[in-house]
Amino acid sequence: MAHRRGFSCINLRDIPSARRFVSTFYTYTSQQANHTVRARIPLLKSPLYLGHYSSRVNRPYNEDRYFAGVLELPAGSTLSPMITRQGKLGVRQVFNFAVFDGHGGEECAQFLKDNLAEYVEKCNIHSADEIAQKYKENIGGYWKRWRGGFEQYISKMSTMDDLQLRIPTAFLTADYDFVQKNATSGSTCTSVYLYSEDPNHAFWEAGQASHLIVAHVGDTRCIICDRFGEAHPLTSNHHPSSPIEASRLRKYTASFFTDSFGESRFGSYANTRAFGDLRAKAQGITAEPDIIENQIGRPHLPQERTIGALGGDEGFLVIVSDGVTGLVSDQEMADIVMRTASMAGSGRGTPQQAAEEIVKYAEVLGGDDNATCLVVRLSGWNKWPQGFDRTQQLREERLKDTFDGRRGRR
Repeated sequence: MAHRRGFSCINLRDIPSARRFVSTFYTYTSQQANHTVRARIPLLKSPLYLGHYSSRVNRPYNEDRYFAGVLELPAGSTLSPMITRQGKLGVRQVFNFAVFDGHGGEECAQFLKDNLAEYVEKCNIHSADEIAQKYKENIGGYWKRWRGGFEQYISKMSTMDDLQLRIPTAFLTADYDFVQKNATSGSTCTSVYLYSEDPNHAFWEAGQASHLIVAHVGDTRCIICDRFGEAHPLTSNHHPSSPIEASRLRKYTASFFTDSFGESRFGSYANTRAFGDLRAKAQGITAEPDIIENQIGRPHLPQERTIGALGGDEGFLVIVSDGVTGLVSDQEMADIVMRTASMAGSGRGTPQQAAEEIVKYAEVLGGDDNATCLVVRLSGWNKWPQGFDRTQQLREERLKDTFDGRRGRR
């Protein structure tokens, strides 16, 4: 593989055989009862820790993809002063879970599934200005007026890691390399990065303080369920109806209109951010991610109760494509997971079963888009209040209405 700086000059023909950097296993050391235990966990075959399920629903093929793996990344920021890094950078293992929702074909989503994690892992963050210059020179339009784009990420960096800059640099480099193939397909993406502050323990272990970083492009979605069983969205859709997106793009183009279904669109696109979509790249369809960062897993005092706040025994993450969110609310998803986990009081339900239940619920409601769901277990799994289902009656009524409607059409 020939490259000068990071992945800027990567040869796409080399990529399918080059995925030797990212591991789909995770090996960690746990201190238990004064002895060390080492575990090697295959993520996609561990239903107790990760649930994953995807369905084409009623479409002839499935353009959704998903990924789970472990990256080796710097344990600290390569841009922070040397004194804060104690002379050198360490390496930490970072869990990565992602959902890709392809459109116009499966090529882009498959490319991201196969390669995006490696772009993040091997990214040279000092190549950020170089990739911005390539967009300006070879794509033009929106990118010729793109000023200080990386500053918004650099300003948020901490000394814990360099993901605030590493992720957008890698995302834009991957996007640039993909569109050089003149491919017309595209894909949205929500990619989650998780690591425990204690490298000898995994983020799902009780009492572990962990860092959660969510990188989001388009209208895939990530929610987190707190210890009270409430769902909190961690992402917002990049749609033409978003005030932030409208403000960003109206500076460069007037390609906004409302279609016959009353939906806002940007040209022929429902999303204003995506990988691929070469024909609209110069207009501002960009893979610049929103990056949301939280510390989770920190224990709270029993009397503490802050609405909407994270940071204490969160139960799980749900990452889904819009084939799910188009029909299922955030709280419905959370309640389905908790109900499945409780399994009538046994507490033996798994994230795998929960992911399947969410997708099947969307299918039964009449979904007509590919539907994909990942459920990631966190340290507060099954610690939420038992027996309290906020949306049970709503789900029952929706299912009844669906079945009644089908009988009425016979």
